[in-house]
Amino acid sequence: MNPASRKEAVARRFGAAASGYEAHASVQRTAAERLARDIARLPLPPRPRILEIGCGTGLLTRALARRLGPADWTVTDISPGMLEAARRAGALPAGARCLVLDGEHPAGLEGGYHLVCSSLAVQWFGDLNAGLGRLAGLLAPGGYLAVATLAADTFEQWRAAHRALGLRAATPRYPPAAAIRPAMRNMAGGVREERLIQDYPDGLRFLRSLKGIGATLPAPGRPALDAAALRRVLAKFDEQGARATYHLAYGMWNRQDKRPAGVFVTGTDTGIGKTLVSAILARAWGADYWKPVQTGLAEETGDTETVAALAELPPERVHLPAYELQAPLSPWAAASLENAAVDAASIAPPATRAPLVVEGAGGLYVPIDERHMMIDLIDRLGLPVVLAARSGLGTINHTLLSLEALRRRAIPVLGVVMSGPLSPGNRHAIERFGNVRVLAEIPPLAAVDARAVARLAETVPPLQACLAALEADARR
Repeated sequence: MNPASRKEAVARRFGAAASGYEAHASVQRTAAERLARDIARLPLPPRPRILEIGCGTGLLTRALARRLGPADWTVTDISPGMLEAARRAGALPAGARCLVLDGEHPAGLEGGYHLVCSSLAVQWFGDLNAGLGRLAGLLAPGGYLAVATLAADTFEQWRAAHRALGLRAATPRYPPAAAIRPAMRNMAGGVREERLIQDYPDGLRFLRSLKGIGATLPAPGRPALDAAALRRVLAKFDEQGARATYHLAYGMWNRQDKRPAGVFVTGTDTGIGKTLVSAILARAWGADYWKPVQTGLAEETGDTETVAALAELPPERVHLPAYELQAPLSPWAAASLENAAVDAASIAPPATRAPLVVEGAGGLYVPIDERHMMIDLIDRLGLPVVLAARSGLGTINHTLLSLEALRRRAIPVLGVVMSGPLSPGNRHAIERFGNVRVLAEIPPLAAVDARAVARLAETVPPLQACLAALEADARR
């Protein structure tokens, strides 16, 4: 089935289920209420322009209208039957524009919305992140994209019943929550997740609940089971307890069209010189300094004091870590040893008047907590990256791999800083094959002190020039 035919099939099935949808939609109602609660906390302007994608029978529409008051609404769904059901139920705010629309490819909309929102509809997109990127492109500067969707562990028990019998479930596979993000620059935000467990009298009732909301189209390339195989799966599902997980991911992103107010310094490895690089950048750009997560305090004073001394920063330009841990390990491992709780999703940058230099811990794939790595925090903070790298043997491979990882997440890279004996060949290879600028080179130093940092800071290009070059590259 080609993508267009699949979209038509989705629309038909949901349209056929529209009249009885809400009788089977307890999870959908919960997700809509929780997403509406999160949206209500946003600093939206009076009478905001709102675009809703996949309104269904109006669960999110009603929940938001109660909380937000007057707004300029555009309400859409791929299924005419669902829009009609929402209209009959009185779910649509007065004066709302109603459009039959494929939300993954929202052609014909003028944009400029303060809020684009969707509850349990975007999981039907063929390419979720690309579709979210198109929706983000409809936002006004400073606008918000807010969605609830399904993530990887959804229906795990149903798939487990299939696996136990050597079969593959036809239910769609959903992405990990951490992999969900709009494919668009200048979107800051992240995803929180929860798991709702639904108990059913038996497997047949579980399938009827899916049919009741119209969610019966199998994943592409997955034929439905024959009757005998389905009976065996139902028996196994019942034997396992007849329950199903709904793994919900709530994504919230803000369109930030202003130049990023700072950088995130990360490295190709641990012990790569990030702290010295951070000190040099803070001195060169008159920036504040912040290390969100500090480990290894049992063996050293910590990078915050080191940078403050090297860059000669006054106390008001130095911000304390969100988490401080003793063991010289990853934050996740150190917290486990110390019975401490680290939650990467709770880390928020300090308010500053100056640019902010943020220093990570270790490299991109260092775990912060059970669900997040350093690259997830970088992505959520929305700052461009300065990548600290060695100058010597092996640096080309390590640096290019790190750059590739960042670009797969659409994280902008301001440039690379190389430390160690000068290597023109390695610098040329990194700039050419990494399509990146080397902002500075730090040679071996006789003494690492404030004087050396001040001297090296003079070799760093101005921050505004670096940001302008990054924006010019993005327009090409």
